[in-house]
Amino acid sequence: MAVTKYNSEDIIPIVVHILSFSTMKFAEYGYRSIVENEVTHLKGLDESDITPVMYFELLEASDDEISVAIRDCIAHIDATVDTFCLLYGLDLDILYSDERIHELACALYFDLCDYTEGVIEEDMEGAITELPFATANAFFFLCKLVLQEEIDHEFLMEDGLLGKGFDELEFIDTSNNNVAILHDLVREIMRMNLKISDIYTNRNSRVL
Repeated sequence: MAVTKYNSEDIIPIVVHILSFSTMKFAEYGYRSIVENEVTHLKGLDESDITPVMYFELLEASDDEISVAIRDCIAHIDATVDTFCLLYGLDLDILYSDERIHELACALYFDLCDYTEGVIEEDMEGAITELPFATANAFFFLCKLVLQEEIDHEFLMEDGLLGKGFDELEFIDTSNNNVAILHDLVREIMRMNLKISDIYTNRNSRVL
C-alpha cells in the first residue's frame, strides 16, 4: 500500500528522530566540504575511522562561509528539537534508544530523502546546495504527517515542494502548534538554501 498510517502517539517521536537525522546529514556534508577544500590531508582517512563527532568538531572549527551556513541550518533544527522536548517533556536518550520508533523514522527519512543520496560523490557543490531544499521538503511532509497522520509514498515528488506542495506550504493549517513550529523551520531552511546558493554563486563569479 502506498499510504502508510502512523499512530498518533508515534508522530512527534518520529518527527524528532527525522530532525536529528537531518542534522547529522548536514554535519556529514559540511565535513566532506571541509576535507575537500580545507584539510585535504584527511582525504586518505579510512571511512571506518570517521565518526559523527568528527563531523561536528571539524565543522565547528571551520570559518568557511559554507561551514557557517551549515552550522546555522543545524542550529535551526536543534532549536526545533529543543522546542518539542520542552513541549512534550522528551528525554532524547530514551527516545533515541526506542528501536521501533527509530526503524519507523529511518524508513520514512529514507523515503523522503533517498533521491539526494550519492549526489555528493559526483558533485559536492551541487549536493550541498540541494541539501537544504531536500531537507525543507522532508520537513514539509512532517507538517502533513502531523495533520494527516499518514504519508502517501506514491506521490512524494508530486506532492512535495518540487510539485504542488510549494503552493500548499503557503496555505497549510498552522493553527496546529506542531505544524506551526515545523512550518517556521521549513521557511528557515529554505532561506538557508538561498543563502548557500548565493555563497557558491558569488564564489564562482570571483573565480571567473
